[in-house]
Amino acid sequence: MLNRTDLEQLLRDDAAQRERERRTTIDLINEELQFLELLGAAGVSSMPYRKAAILHDQILQPLESGDYERAYQELNSSLSEWPMELLMRRLVNDVKPNLQTMIRSVILSDMLRRQL
Repeated sequence: MLNRTDLEQLLRDDAAQRERERRTTIDLINEELQFLELLGAAGVSSMPYRKAAILHDQILQPLESGDYERAYQELNSSLSEWPMELLMRRLVNDVKPNLQTMIRSVILSDMLRRQL
């Protein structure tokens, strides 16, 4: 069994790791926003601009505010619309797993805090 000091250090380490994951995920989303804006500027359709607005407003903003569950749910919803899952491979391969990891981290941290 871990003592109180060990638990507190574990919680600090977890929070620091979660913050690094959050920043990395924000950077990845910003790269995907740039990609969508380039697609929109190519003039194929207005779809990339609409998807960029969704990515920014419904996924990036909750992530920035620490609402990982909402960001994850909105990401899943967005990716379920054709052709997002095909176009946004970084969202599927990197962002989605990062959000899942952050959600699990919050849950585990809450459990550890209850042990204190």
